[in-house]
Amino acid sequence: AFSRCKLRTDVLQASGSIGVYLEVEVLANPDNVSLAVVDFEAGGCSSVTFSPDTGAVIRERKIREAPRKVEGTYIQPLSTITSGQGFEGSMGLYFKGGRLAFFRRHFDRSSEAAPVGRWETTGFVTDLSWAEGRRLTPCLAFRDIGDYHLRITRISADPPVELEH
Repeated sequence: AFSRCKLRTDVLQASGSIGVYLEVEVLANPDNVSLAVVDFEAGGCSSVTFSPDTGAVIRERKIREAPRKVEGTYIQPLSTITSGQGFEGSMGLYFKGGRLAFFRRHFDRSSEAAPVGRWETTGFVTDLSWAEGRRLTPCLAFRDIGDYHLRITRISADPPVELEH
């Protein structure tokens, strides 16, 4: 699901002191949902995807359409938090100074003592060198069909917790 929000890479790289943060709340997740940013609009074929349940960030680039060939790398800066159940909580992406970081806060419905976890961040995991063109689109990726309930809850200049530079 592509958002209508478009982010210009030239502006994101030039504005070193101003950030852009986008947050999505996941209220129901029957399978798997990820937060991604893609460069498809300008003819690109690359993406950076955050999996909030595994804590992994995947960078992919389509090399060939037929037969389909994709190259990618991943890192796992955060630990896995949901074994066998879909992530519910909040996840966000943050651009500042041409760099990208992701955030998550898990809602643990099984715990009455602390149903809302603390914010975690991947830290800055990549710059914008992977993107072709000048426009990036945030989007949500769903692994399978199901009754998902998500909403964009915040767009601001600052993330929920400070990042170390």
